[in-house]
Amino acid sequence: MARARVWFGVRLLVLALVASVLGAGIAAYTDFLHWRPPAPVVVRPKPKPKPPADTLPDPIVPDRPVHLDPTRSATSGDWVHAHPSFQYSRSSAQRGGVNPCALPDADTSGFLPWQALAKGQFTAPRAGAVAANGDFDLVMHFHGQDLARRELIESGQKFVLYGLTLDASESYSGLFAGSKLMSGLVAGIEAAVGAAHGVKAHARHVALTAWSAGYMAVLSILVQPEAKDVDAVVLIDGLHGQRGALEHQLAPFVEYARRAEAGERFMFVTHSSIDPPAFASTTEAVHYLLSALGEKPTAVKRDDRGGLELIEYFSRGNFNVRGYAGNDKADHCAQVMLLRDAFAALGRHWRR
Repeated sequence: MARARVWFGVRLLVLALVASVLGAGIAAYTDFLHWRPPAPVVVRPKPKPKPPADTLPDPIVPDRPVHLDPTRSATSGDWVHAHPSFQYSRSSAQRGGVNPCALPDADTSGFLPWQALAKGQFTAPRAGAVAANGDFDLVMHFHGQDLARRELIESGQKFVLYGLTLDASESYSGLFAGSKLMSGLVAGIEAAVGAAHGVKAHARHVALTAWSAGYMAVLSILVQPEAKDVDAVVLIDGLHGQRGALEHQLAPFVEYARRAEAGERFMFVTHSSIDPPAFASTTEAVHYLLSALGEKPTAVKRDDRGGLELIEYFSRGNFNVRGYAGNDKADHCAQVMLLRDAFAALGRHWRR
């Protein structure tokens, strides 16, 4: 009898253990049937901070927005024909000790020496300017080619650079008007670049840039059939003409600006506030250019390279205008430094 009770107890214990195991298994299976993978953790990027309401983006210098100037209007009164205001110039001390008319040369070791052509000369970076198939980007600069080379070097862009500077006894318009000089120069540069690299070289893009009086070379080229090959125009404090005759004289620039505004070309124009006595200032000429397109500049403020003081802004499509204060020689010289930003903007434009 005692042995029977022992076996009965053992059987009860075994049954209890089996029931416990079965219960645990059934619970686990039930949990498995209802298991769902955890929702993935989504890491959302932090939204970019919105620029302040009193700023505008600058496509020429994307990392430096312009600030609206609420204290004045750029288009009050007869702003199209008005002589430039801002008749003052910052001192060298106010420019951080910089004399824009006596800047040190850049390190030219990364560029080939100037090579003479039938008219003018050209240079190129020692490396990186010519693609394996012979394509390269060409900038043709008029007036101050050594200054343009300095700014090209500082910009870091790998452009082939043509330069031409005439003295007061020569005329840019007389040289290029009614001729095929530009196409001949481009062909000569292509041949020289190709021979140096052992390929058939081709100017993939061509930009015309000018400072001061060099704008006349650009104007003379734009009225010729070879202008169809011009991808970009950059005019640095040079656009001017005769008062009362701007509509006729600047018509080629108006048409080119219209194409740039539509995104077909690239154009960058700057002006100072110098008021010459004998002809329309760059301010008046640029204001006419904008008005001919039905556009107006915006009053802004920003300190730029060389002690330049930005006062006017316009950008639409690929057409960009920047106006600056200053009415002295140093202000005219400092404008050359804007080529550095123009070259960088050209590089971005051509790589799109």
